[in-house]
Amino acid sequence: MENTMLRDLGEYIEELVHGQVEPEIVEHGGVDYIKTSEGFRILQKQTASKIEVNSLDGLVKLIKNFTRDISDVPDIFDPIIIKVDFNTIEVMSALNRDKSRNYLFRASPMLPHLQMGQKLSVEELIILLSTAYIPTENTEKFISSLSNLRVVEEVEFNDDGIGQTVVAKQGTSMNKSFQVQPIVKLKPIRTYAEIEQVESKFLFRVNKDGTVCLREADGGQWKYEVQKEIVTYLEKEIKELVDDGYIVVVG
Repeated sequence: MENTMLRDLGEYIEELVHGQVEPEIVEHGGVDYIKTSEGFRILQKQTASKIEVNSLDGLVKLIKNFTRDISDVPDIFDPIIIKVDFNTIEVMSALNRDKSRNYLFRASPMLPHLQMGQKLSVEELIILLSTAYIPTENTEKFISSLSNLRVVEEVEFNDDGIGQTVVAKQGTSMNKSFQVQPIVKLKPIRTYAEIEQVESKFLFRVNKDGTVCLREADGGQWKYEVQKEIVTYLEKEIKELVDDGYIVVVG
C-alpha cells in the first residue's frame, strides 16, 4: 500500500510539474479525491500493517490490547472482523470510508511436518508418531504393531485391494506373516496448541520395497472440526467484545 501511495504521489507531482492540472484535493462523503489529468480519483491512504503471531493466546492478547486503545487509532471502524479460514486467522477492521480495510493481525500455527503420503522406513514412521502425534491408546497400539515390520521380506495384497499381508523376518532365520490393519485412528499435531487436536482416520500402506506411508482418509473433515474449535475458543476468550457487537468472528 505504501508503494502505491508513493507511485500515486509521484504521478501527481509529475502532472503538476508539467502544468497538466492544478493542485486540488476534494473531500466528499468522508473520502478524499485528488484531481488528475483524467479527472478525480480516490486518494489512497496508508492502512495498518498486520502483526503476525503463531498462537491463539498471543492473538487474543493483541486483540484485547488493541480494542482497549482503539479510540487513539484514527480511521479504524468497527465491528472488528475475525476471519477464521481453517488454521489461518485474519483480524481486520470494517470498511473504511474509501472502501479499504485495515488488516490488523494474522495468526498461523507452527506445526511439525507430518510427511503425509511420503515413503518412510518403519523406523522413521515410529519416530514421527512419537514426536508429531498426541499419545493415545490407538497410537501406542499402532507403534507396537509397526515394531513387527522392521524387516519386511514380502508384501501381499488381499482380494479387496485394501488389506495387506506382510511377511517380516523374525530373528535370523524365521519369517512370520502379519495382517496389516489398513485404517488407523490417530491424533497428529495439526493446529494450535490451545485447542484439542482432532483425531481422524488414516490409510496405512506397506510398499513392496518395505517402506511405509500414511494418507489422510477422512476427506478433509478434520479441517472443518479444527475451524469450529478455533471459532469456539475465540468467542469464549473475547466473549464481552463479541456480545457487545464490537467484534464479529466468522468461520
